[in-house]
Amino acid sequence: MKQPSNSKRTAMQILRTTDNNKQNILQEAIAVLNNGGLIIYPTETCYGVGVDATNPKAVEKLLLYKERPEGKAISIAVSDKEMAEQYVELNKTAKNLYKNFLPGPLTVISNSKHTVAKGLEAEDGSLGVRIPDYLFILELIKQFGKPITATSANVSGRKTPYTIPDVLDYTIEKKKRLIDCIIDAGELPHNPPSTVVDTRLNDERIVREGSISLKSFTHTSHKTYVSHSENETQQIGKDLMKQLLPKLQNRCIVFALQGDLGAGKTQFAKGVARALGIKEIITSPTFVLVKEYNFKLKSQNSKLKNAKYNIQNTKYLYHIDTWRMREENELLDLGFEKMLVSGNVIVVEWLEKVKSLLENNILHKKNIFPVWVQFEQKEPANLRQISIIAS
Repeated sequence: MKQPSNSKRTAMQILRTTDNNKQNILQEAIAVLNNGGLIIYPTETCYGVGVDATNPKAVEKLLLYKERPEGKAISIAVSDKEMAEQYVELNKTAKNLYKNFLPGPLTVISNSKHTVAKGLEAEDGSLGVRIPDYLFILELIKQFGKPITATSANVSGRKTPYTIPDVLDYTIEKKKRLIDCIIDAGELPHNPPSTVVDTRLNDERIVREGSISLKSFTHTSHKTYVSHSENETQQIGKDLMKQLLPKLQNRCIVFALQGDLGAGKTQFAKGVARALGIKEIITSPTFVLVKEYNFKLKSQNSKLKNAKYNIQNTKYLYHIDTWRMREENELLDLGFEKMLVSGNVIVVEWLEKVKSLLENNILHKKNIFPVWVQFEQKEPANLRQISIIAS
């Protein structure tokens, strides 16, 4: 019974790049892609996992590897704008981004032409496209003649892979057997993930902030902080919430948090609670999905000088963890839309699980103030980079 398993494992190639063997490795990788195989490859951000984006069976294999929920979009990597236009509709905004930022760590979301395999597009018919700033992979895609998938090589929710051990050590044996070829370029620079921008409304909407800043193209506020401890992460959350308190008079503030396990999301939520005057102990709501805490919101009307008129309204902090949700709509089942009341604060951990639902159906409402928070674990182990994007 062990023979088939061993046979599959020995079929996985690990090809280590040198200055002299890159063309041979390109040909090996292209052969794997042509046969519907799955490759692990280096990029300027991290190791990615690629299959032929036009091959349905290859994409099915990728989806088994990534464990992505059904309907969750996966981007593609192309060699240039001309190849991109075979698969997506590029409006003026998209073309501007392609001209100014690509190749580079930027994923541009456009309307798909529905020529990629099923399972890559989002449910709304959109598709993300990357042109990696990594010559080896650009040449691979160019010689292959078709796009490959562009998603990180980690199983969803696991450590960002900057080395091949990051891939293999955090991947169960069953998933490893799906890998046909690994292109090992050594340890990659620990760069942030690609910035993701939705261009479908002819203006730029940042979905995920990475190493590219689009300040010249948007009116979005973006700040990056470094935390060396849990207390510092809490303080960042507290300071930010204090700055945003005036907005609670007519807005509901939604913090959407994304980062690996242990990156500091719950510590940040504790800081938000402290700024609101909540004395209760804040713990992760992983198993109950949502926890509710009340606080008093003071009127900001400076004309009311008499203290008895300084009305305090009871409002709520909702702390939500989507980790155990299998579908985005489970967030709505929790009564999420009823929580979106001016004066309330909502902290959502694991943004990735409910991202498209938040973006497409909820956060465009006038009384909502969204704040996107990305947590990056750095070396040494206690170091955190916290990127905050507020509309």
